[in-house]
Amino acid sequence: MGEPQTSARPITALILCGGRGSRMGGVDKPLQSFHGRPLVGHVLDRIRPQVQGRVLISANRHLPAYREFGHPVLADSLSDFQGPLAGLLAGLAHVNGPAMTATPGDAWLLCVSGDSPWLPVDLVDRLWQGVGGVSGRNDCAMALGREAPGEPLRSQPLASLVHTRHHRALAQALASGERRVEAWLRSLPLAEVPFDQPQDAFAFANINDRSQLERPEPAP
Repeated sequence: MGEPQTSARPITALILCGGRGSRMGGVDKPLQSFHGRPLVGHVLDRIRPQVQGRVLISANRHLPAYREFGHPVLADSLSDFQGPLAGLLAGLAHVNGPAMTATPGDAWLLCVSGDSPWLPVDLVDRLWQGVGGVSGRNDCAMALGREAPGEPLRSQPLASLVHTRHHRALAQALASGERRVEAWLRSLPLAEVPFDQPQDAFAFANINDRSQLERPEPAP
């Protein structure tokens, strides 16, 4: 089956790479070699063609290594690895910052994980349809997908699209103790977008331990 035809959307992308890497013994997982190059490089290859706006990387360690990919690198404003919501807050704050020059992607932020090398090449198109495109029926969209063939569709909060006007709402949620991405997304007008086509069987698989760094590419 051929790859879906897609077009770049007026969206900024945020690649979340700021975790502890606990299940890999504390290593910076997105920088680990996967099929000959850093894992995050595979994610960037999937995402860059899909967006017209900026591509941002959220990271809390090895910032010079992440800068070598040629995109702005954002550290969390919250200390001690507060989780992906803190990375999302850094992305929203960056896009909404007073010093930023406006770009076509400033209204919407795509949030994806830096350890998911097989994200759909039409991820943005389908989430964009979920929020209603420019008209924006919904304020965010979240993928429902599988990590392996035969699994049920599950919420994939780290494959989501959020309107950037929710910067302050997220800051308030974090201040009140919220750390769950899905719970925060569900506090907004949310579209859930199923990724249930044959080509989506491995779309949301991520790399969680060292043995999986040798995982073969899924068959087309």
